[in-house]
Amino acid sequence: MKTMKILRKSQLSENHANSFANGGKTMGKELKVWNATVFYAIAFVMLAAFSLASCSDADGDWDPMIWKAEVPVQMTDGVYNVSKTGSEFIFSCQNYLSPWLASAESNGERYFPPYEANDYHTITTDWFNAEINGNILKVVFKENDTEEERPLQLTVTAGDIFYTFKFKQFANK
Repeated sequence: MKTMKILRKSQLSENHANSFANGGKTMGKELKVWNATVFYAIAFVMLAAFSLASCSDADGDWDPMIWKAEVPVQMTDGVYNVSKTGSEFIFSCQNYLSPWLASAESNGERYFPPYEANDYHTITTDWFNAEINGNILKVVFKENDTEEERPLQLTVTAGDIFYTFKFKQFANK
């Protein structure tokens, strides 16, 4: 009984006190449970630390994409001018070997490559076609026979880096 009072005074749990009173027969099971709990707690803390480390700012330090037009093109305020009769633009990426198309947008309508066909290199609509082969982007515009200008934003990616081309096709007025 004296052992029980000492154990309780040292703030051990009643289970530990009982195991000591019973000659320590159950202490092995409790020790195994405690060891497993400590193991899982340490594993969780390490996993959390690795997760936070993998989301550091260093992941966002990609060099900006550098694109070069293969033939001189006319631009106004960072927007490529597209003739109402249609045009073809060819660009080469100078610092990434195989970018792919992310999306395109015109007047609130979004266009995407046919992901379901595992094709990230083409976007085709009834008035423009964009295609990437290696580091070469080719954008072809058909004739604009409407009375509305057609803006287009074409976004290209190479992973965590994006580049958006802006085009404006003139209207048939």
